[in-house]
Amino acid sequence: MAAALVLSLVSLAGAAPAAAPTSFTVPARSTTTAFLSADRLFVVEPADVPAGRGGQLTAYAVPAAGDGPLAPLWRTPLPAAGTEGAVFVHRDVVLVTAGSLDAPRRAFAFDLGTGRLRWERPGHLVPAGDALLALETGGAEAGRVSSVDPATGRVGWSVATPVEATTYRVRPDGVDRIVASPSSGQVEVWDARTGARLRSADIRPGELPVYQRSQSVDELLLVVRDTAALVTAYGLDELDRRWEIRLGLVAYFAACGPLLCAYGQTGGMWALDRATGDVRWRATRWHETLVEREGRMLVRGPGSGAQDSFAVLDTATGRAVADLGTWEVSGRYPAEDRPIGVRPPTATGCSSPNWTSPTAGPVSSTCWPGSPATARPTRDCCCVAAVAAASGSGG
Repeated sequence: MAAALVLSLVSLAGAAPAAAPTSFTVPARSTTTAFLSADRLFVVEPADVPAGRGGQLTAYAVPAAGDGPLAPLWRTPLPAAGTEGAVFVHRDVVLVTAGSLDAPRRAFAFDLGTGRLRWERPGHLVPAGDALLALETGGAEAGRVSSVDPATGRVGWSVATPVEATTYRVRPDGVDRIVASPSSGQVEVWDARTGARLRSADIRPGELPVYQRSQSVDELLLVVRDTAALVTAYGLDELDRRWEIRLGLVAYFAACGPLLCAYGQTGGMWALDRATGDVRWRATRWHETLVEREGRMLVRGPGSGAQDSFAVLDTATGRAVADLGTWEVSGRYPAEDRPIGVRPPTATGCSSPNWTSPTAGPVSSTCWPGSPATARPTRDCCCVAAVAAASGSGG
């Protein structure tokens, strides 16, 4: 079924009045996923095997102002295995990971200017400064992390990783640490830019091996022992123990500005003091923070059907300052980019509620019908908003 994807670039919060949104339409199907990177919009259409139709990646240039349909810069076929994770740009290549539940993942690099396939290799790609890291998991066997030249796909160095508990610290320019923390307690930390091993230490000397999960967030290594509902924080540089708390069933952690957020396996979240582990506040409705900027957090919680509910919270207190309604996030996105929300038109059209709050600043978004000539809602259109959690200007 043909459809139209409508892109609206707005600011979610800021001190200045909101600028008029800029909107564009591109053809899309109901299974289409969109990714925004700087002034480029990438639209992924997965393969439809029963219909005999292959997948496709289309690139569009997004002007700074204007409206109406966009003409594609280029189109290129995608592997029949489908795609997963984000489409992202690194230097002058567009990276896509393909794979399925029963097949190994494989990465593809396309030329940013032309869409020509430059190279492909096994694994899932993530940025790491000027280079890329290819992450290969071996199932029951040890995995491998390799540094890859974005221009050529050539490998610079490789590090074997254990079967369990290998995590990565992510900075604004990509992964900078590789951390292996198996149940034995012997933790190893590598520099993700050079492949050098930086630190090795037993964080539980004299104790028997026990199942644990770990995650690196900024300066901390967080180790979770689910059987004891125990979270222990270590300094990532020296692997020195900082604090330990009991916190229930934690799924994962994320940086929330000056705080550390922990998210429950059954929903809800805690905001922790990074230095002590003390709980600053707790919210039972939300289960993910998409963006945190300038003391405001864009959070996601349960919604209806495929759509989730979104709100803006005050980072220091957890107080809700704006309710953004329900949206479906299209694909994944880099941490510093604006999430793209998608939802179908309502009986009154594609216009969204006016997202405003006297304390959050302007948080308005407008979406337009996919059929501009008739200016009425149809089944063949989507409402799309690309938003930022705290920004001083419109996108």
